[in-house]
Amino acid sequence: RKRRPKLWFDDGNIILATSLSIFRVHRGMLSMNSPVFADMLSLPQPEVAENTIEGLPDIPVVELSDDDQDFTHFLRFCYNPRCGGTPTTFGMISGLLRMSTKYQNDELRNEVISHLATAYPTTLQRYAEALKPNAQISLFPSFDGQNFAVARLARETEATVLLPAALWRSSCQPRKDILYGTVSRDRKRHQLTPMDQRICLSVKLHF
Repeated sequence: RKRRPKLWFDDGNIILATSLSIFRVHRGMLSMNSPVFADMLSLPQPEVAENTIEGLPDIPVVELSDDDQDFTHFLRFCYNPRCGGTPTTFGMISGLLRMSTKYQNDELRNEVISHLATAYPTTLQRYAEALKPNAQISLFPSFDGQNFAVARLARETEATVLLPAALWRSSCQPRKDILYGTVSRDRKRHQLTPMDQRICLSVKLHF
């Protein structure tokens, strides 16, 4: 596992480890950005035992099951919420939504959902406005299977306000894509859940 240089602070007092990376950060920062971490770190901490990762300083190490990129995006946001100039990608947006949901950062979660809602409007009026030629909005580089990916993300994170627009657009895709998904240029397959497949096929049948 490798250190993330911009998320490795010599004065950090806790180490977080994913399957690919290790981060030396500050307990106070974690507590400020996540009630989950705040509760965990408020418990009595055991004496530091020998690290399971060779070569690390003798401070607490917490092993995480989170996706490496998702958690990296989350930590970067925690330290620099307005990281200007950083390119916006679907991977970044989806990672922030998953992590803010898991770690109960409601402010970040609401901000990401609102951001997605500019392209996947939550009311009929806003949806109609978004369809106007001069109002097309691109939050990130488009990719094959994008609507499926947004619908699946909304289900995963219970951001149900995004589902109507995402599923409507998904229902406009070819039937075979609804059933079997679509592979984007990065070779990722984007596929609806079985329930959403049924919804989209029903919409396609009736409209």
